[in-house]
Amino acid sequence: MTFIIQTNYLQPNGFVMLAPRKSELYSTPPNVADNQEWLPNLALHESRHVVQFDNLTGNLRGSFLQQLALALFGLNLPAWYFEGDAVLQETLHSEGGRGRLASWDMPVRANIQSAKNYDFNKYVHGSFKDIVPSYYTIGYFMNSELYEIDTLIQSKILQDMRSKLLRPFNFQKALKKYSGMKGNQLFKTTISRLTEEWNTPLTNSAISSPVLTNDRYPTDYNLPQVVGNTLYALREGRQKTPAIVAFDLGHHKKAKRVIKIGRQIAPHFHVRGHFIVWDELRKDPRFQKQTYNVIYLYDTQTRNIRVLTSKTRYYSPVLSPDLKTIACVEVDQANRCNLILLDAITGNINKHIPLPAGTLIQQPQYHDEGQKMVAVSVTEQGTNLVEIDLVRGSLTELFEWSNIQYERPVYHQNNILYKANYNKKDDIYQIHEGIITQLTNAPFGGFNPFVQDDTIWYNNYTTEGYKISRQPSDSIAHTTTPPRSIKTLYANQNNVDPELPDSTVRTYAIKNYNVTAHSFNFHSLTLSGSDFENFDNLKPGIFWLSNDVLNTTQVKLGYEYDTDIRKSIYSAEITYQRYYPKITLAYRNRGQIDQAKGRDGTMYPYDWREHYLDANIQLPFSVYRRNYTYSYGFNFGTSYMQRYNVSMAVTNFPMTRKFPLNYQVYLNRNHTMSTMDLTPRWGQNFSFTYRHMPFDPAQTGTTWSLRTNFYFPGLLLNHGLQIRYSYQEKSGRFLHNNDIPLPRGFSFYPTVFLKNTLLMDYRLPLAYPDWSIGSLAYIKRIKGDLSADYQNIETADWAPKTYSAGLSLDFNLFKYPLPVFSAGGHLTYVNDPRATQKLIPTFSFTYAY
Repeated sequence: MTFIIQTNYLQPNGFVMLAPRKSELYSTPPNVADNQEWLPNLALHESRHVVQFDNLTGNLRGSFLQQLALALFGLNLPAWYFEGDAVLQETLHSEGGRGRLASWDMPVRANIQSAKNYDFNKYVHGSFKDIVPSYYTIGYFMNSELYEIDTLIQSKILQDMRSKLLRPFNFQKALKKYSGMKGNQLFKTTISRLTEEWNTPLTNSAISSPVLTNDRYPTDYNLPQVVGNTLYALREGRQKTPAIVAFDLGHHKKAKRVIKIGRQIAPHFHVRGHFIVWDELRKDPRFQKQTYNVIYLYDTQTRNIRVLTSKTRYYSPVLSPDLKTIACVEVDQANRCNLILLDAITGNINKHIPLPAGTLIQQPQYHDEGQKMVAVSVTEQGTNLVEIDLVRGSLTELFEWSNIQYERPVYHQNNILYKANYNKKDDIYQIHEGIITQLTNAPFGGFNPFVQDDTIWYNNYTTEGYKISRQPSDSIAHTTTPPRSIKTLYANQNNVDPELPDSTVRTYAIKNYNVTAHSFNFHSLTLSGSDFENFDNLKPGIFWLSNDVLNTTQVKLGYEYDTDIRKSIYSAEITYQRYYPKITLAYRNRGQIDQAKGRDGTMYPYDWREHYLDANIQLPFSVYRRNYTYSYGFNFGTSYMQRYNVSMAVTNFPMTRKFPLNYQVYLNRNHTMSTMDLTPRWGQNFSFTYRHMPFDPAQTGTTWSLRTNFYFPGLLLNHGLQIRYSYQEKSGRFLHNNDIPLPRGFSFYPTVFLKNTLLMDYRLPLAYPDWSIGSLAYIKRIKGDLSADYQNIETADWAPKTYSAGLSLDFNLFKYPLPVFSAGGHLTYVNDPRATQKLIPTFSFTYAY
């Protein structure tokens, strides 16, 4: 297995894949507090997936079988099991791991203690309308239940399945054999144990915040901060994209949006005086794994917004008490951490404070005097809180190193408030002169403290999201003794030595990676030339695939049989995308058929074969700018065709087509979509295409087309209106080609002089049922749409050519959270005298990851 350490990509993640066999680890630690170092924990998790692959489908390797191995792995092993097992192993073999985080089990605990008794399907597939943790979480608890039965049960299950990969219900039978339970029974047993573990009366000492947050679906109001009589929070929910909002505490009004923000690696903003500062994710326009984190500053008085930095790796910005400096954390490509002090006006670096090697700080906050800061610190020793002297650059540790998850420390005079998971639950604590005091006792978890005078504002987790609460700082204060280390809920996990057993260590020479020498890496045979991206016009065939591990070169060699015309197709294709242009060269040898009209008026069929060479150069770019995504680019293509073996003589039948040239320029601007959105709330999309044949005098003609697509908000949240207008001009050999979309249901009727089309399409969600159809399917969303298609508007008296109404379902099959399938039907009325059938039903079946 090849491991690739990506140092340019800032979003914390990693994966293991087959076809080709490789693992990518995104090594930059996030600004989200954890209970141990990021990269070792990530490597533990992903290495477990390598073991799973090898134990289940490890015999299927080489240059032909890796995609088959991946398919059999995905079909045999449910995602909740292999991801839950990986979380279990990261917990067993480290001092940290998600199994020791109270915030990890909090959503499940909240659902159980709030009597929200969701079934197994809902925990695996999720929900639009309710908070359900990912299948990682329930998978960890179910794997933990198995580990309590037998510490070797995971390896036994895979070993039993390994030789029976084609056996129906392979996993269920192996699970039943070694645990005595099927998946649904194991889920019920797990929930029963957790219900017993968490069978304690709910307590809530929080005084509800006097703000109105009447959201229909779960919505978070994170990081409450008060300036004067205004409460600020970062609103994130299913229906709306992230925005900083404000509440007028004097008038008890609902939230008023201050400013929308863009993508963030983790929720963060800081307000002081009339300034708001936050960080946002950016990416290189061409290379998607080159990402940055930049700093924004907003003036609430002038409403002026500025981007202070460019192509930086800065996190968690906070304003100094005098509003002249912004402090933030920098993590460079070698994972060295620095505290950066920026000029709040220019964004220039005023001071650069390097931290000791191996030390990461997170979520720093200023003392009111502006001479020191407090922050979370993570090292190989564990986690801690540290004070940073901004004059001398020295660090002072506040606690012993441990595996406690600290978050969001803030000063209150000379006291420090912070969140910790001391007592199997997250709450707000205070340290003063070495004495630790518990300040909150939230039902499920208290987070993100902020102090104004003697009032603590914080986030109180509920089954409807993170809500805002407040209370006097001394309302329940009592001293506490923190544990030396955090344990899991399961005895067997706490008895394991986290140190991995010794193994033979092999030394590897460090050398430069030669991209060109490793360009060809054939790994799989597959039956689809399009990787089964859609099922339209699917032809039987076989393809041999190659991808180098950096995915700069892709090669595809294949054979297909077109059952409609009974002809074979041989093909070869190579794509190279190491540099700015993405270059694709393709060759196809294919059979074709047609009909020619004889002198007697009879149609005579004939066939031929042809060599077809195709070359394309693409320059695709896309960028993030706050709550919009811009994509733009240029495509150029040409081809050469040579026909041969024509079965009969046909007049006006060209044997060659020499290098027609195609050009496309496009520019798109689309609003970020929320989870429940069906279309962008706002969007403007333009594409211009031009085709001609300058090198073939025997074939004349040109064509150009302009396609536009606009999106507007609907009548209600998450509704959307799409207006698509397209126009084309064509002549010569292009006269019968259409480069623009045709009206729905009308494509069967020939229109030689099609000049323009207009679509008006209204889409809306109808319901989020979360229906389980046994173990077969789980329906998450029902959608509807109404549309009208126009054709050649200038001659149509503004009468639509077709009307259409549709209904579709988003659903999952079996216990697979991915892909999400969509099945739908449309009924189209054709408004044309040539139509012999006025009502045309159509059906669709698609899937997406």
